[in-house]
Amino acid sequence: MPARTAVTKLLLRLGLLGGAGLLGVTLLAPVVLRGGVDAFYGRFTSPPAGSLVLGTSRAAQGIRPAVLAARLDGQCEGPLLNYAFTLTHSPYGPAYLASIRRKLRPEVRNGLFILAVDPWSLSLTGPEGAFPEDQSFIGQLHQVSQNPNLPYLTRYQTKPLYRLPLDFATATERLHPDGWLEVNIGTDSAQVRARTARKLQDYRLLAASQHLSEGRLQALRQTIAFLKPHGRVVLVRLPVGQSLLQLEQVYQPGFDQLMRHTAADFSVAYLDYSVEPYATTDGNHLQRAASAAFSQQLAADLATKLQRK
Repeated sequence: MPARTAVTKLLLRLGLLGGAGLLGVTLLAPVVLRGGVDAFYGRFTSPPAGSLVLGTSRAAQGIRPAVLAARLDGQCEGPLLNYAFTLTHSPYGPAYLASIRRKLRPEVRNGLFILAVDPWSLSLTGPEGAFPEDQSFIGQLHQVSQNPNLPYLTRYQTKPLYRLPLDFATATERLHPDGWLEVNIGTDSAQVRARTARKLQDYRLLAASQHLSEGRLQALRQTIAFLKPHGRVVLVRLPVGQSLLQLEQVYQPGFDQLMRHTAADFSVAYLDYSVEPYATTDGNHLQRAASAAFSQQLAADLATKLQRK
């Protein structure tokens, strides 16, 4: 979308027809410039990255770049950005790979690339070759490092813009500048059990309707091949709740072996933390405190591997 058209559409949405419009811009501008629009927008306003965390919402909530960067301290090029979104938007596929290509600085040679993998991020509903995320912002947004990102605001941000300052102040989700998505929800045992039961049912439905996709596996391999000349690639399987892990083992019993073979084919590391007992909010996503502890463990393991390079 041409910049002038994007600006025009944004102004029309703001209703810039007088003092009320000017007030709206005054309140909205700090939120937009800080990337506080939604759970995705800030990743498209940050500068091109030197290192990346990739995957779905497990990685978005579970891996903290700030913790990794503090431990690794100059062992990889920065900035290190969490560029993981959701299972809907960023399973491995051609669209995600194209977005990764746009986000990475082309001159990087000492980057660190953490690719979170699980059976769902490599599965597909329907025929091979038809990737639903092609029609989302991952597939359609070509400007991924501009602030403000007018194409995103005008095409993919669906809330009324006048609500953004209030929503930013009260949101349970906060996207940090390094791309980590902080989620603040209740973690007492009853709440976690209820969410886990709902999430498990969601994934049972996915298991009944999806298959491990050759197209997504090929895209994962292409992503590894693209990133290797830019630095160190590591495949990581994040911790999940026991019930969801059991479902994954039934759905794709050979998944772990497949990832080990894939890693071996490209001479990259594969770290499997799936059975580690970190607390989750719903069986699928790490709790806020657990994400810090897990990121510290991951950072320590990565530091050891980087020293051996």
